[in-house]
Amino acid sequence: MTNGDVLAYISVILTILVTLWAAILAVGLVFTAKTQHAAQRLEQAPGRAIGVGIGLALGGIGLGVVLLNSKNGLLMLIGWVLLALTLCLAMVGSAGLARVVSTRMQSMAPTQSALALLARSGALLIAAGALPAVGWILLFPLQLFASLGAGFQALTARERRAYEQPVVQAQAQTNPQ
Repeated sequence: MTNGDVLAYISVILTILVTLWAAILAVGLVFTAKTQHAAQRLEQAPGRAIGVGIGLALGGIGLGVVLLNSKNGLLMLIGWVLLALTLCLAMVGSAGLARVVSTRMQSMAPTQSALALLARSGALLIAAGALPAVGWILLFPLQLFASLGAGFQALTARERRAYEQPVVQAQAQTNPQ
């Protein structure tokens, strides 16, 4: 491996990290309601989000990789689509996780704008996941599982509306006398 190969790998990794940060920021800004719902799911039941995310990671990523290794072109296409859908779920959940972090950062920096805090929290999550050893083995998988679970819960949740009691109208009773 030459020095040029090492520099190429480093530039590819840095490019992936920067585009991941940009995707988290863009999804957080475009799909505000869904990412806020994902943030609520992460704050209310983080264990459930991680559990759902583990199942989705095993199913979505595992099955997608298995389908990519098949010789059939249609199965390979289905594998790519499955991986892309899993990535979309993770992006919505990651933007929700960034919202949770930015909300907690708001109390420490009340003069910062919501956009600046969302951008900083997204960068902080990416940097924590890129940390050698601890980030790769512990933080990144936990972030991935929590993001997948929260994204799935946010996108599949139905909007609940308050139940309105039907108005009962009194009927005039006629007494036959």
